[in-house]
Parts: sequence; C-alpha cells; structure tokens
Amino acid sequence: MSIDVTVQVLKENVGKNIMIKLKGDKVIRGILAKFDQHMNLVLNDATEYKGGDQTQLGNILLKGDNIIIISPQE
Repeated sequence: MSIDVTVQVLKENVGKNIMIKLKGDKVIRGILAKFDQHMNLVLNDATEYKGGDQTQLGNILLKGDNIIIISPQE
C-alpha cells in the first residue's frame, strides 16, 4: 500500500474508531483525532489490549515508527 493510499484512509477515518497494532504485541483501539506525515497518531478514548487485560489510556500520541497495522473499525 502506498503512502498516498494510507493517508487517504486515515483522512476518511478521522473521528472514527480505529485499531492499531504496535511492536511488542500491543493492540490499541480509540478514536482517531489527528495524524501527520510521519504517521504519528493522536487517539482519544484509547484502550490498550494485551493478553487478556485492558487498560484505559485516555488521549494518547502514538509514534508512527512503532505502528505495524492500522485498521478502521465499525
């Protein structure tokens, strides 16, 4: 997938729920608030899922170089 397609998908999903898989087998879900050209993401109402545990994170900034997968959620 090219950068242009990724940026377009992110633009279409601002204000919507997304799932992010990070290095270290962490999964975070939240509402995409903002992003930049480096794929840094700001999520609102974020929750981290690791193993069977859930941790409420609130509003967070994810660095783009830690992101493996970005998936829009319904």
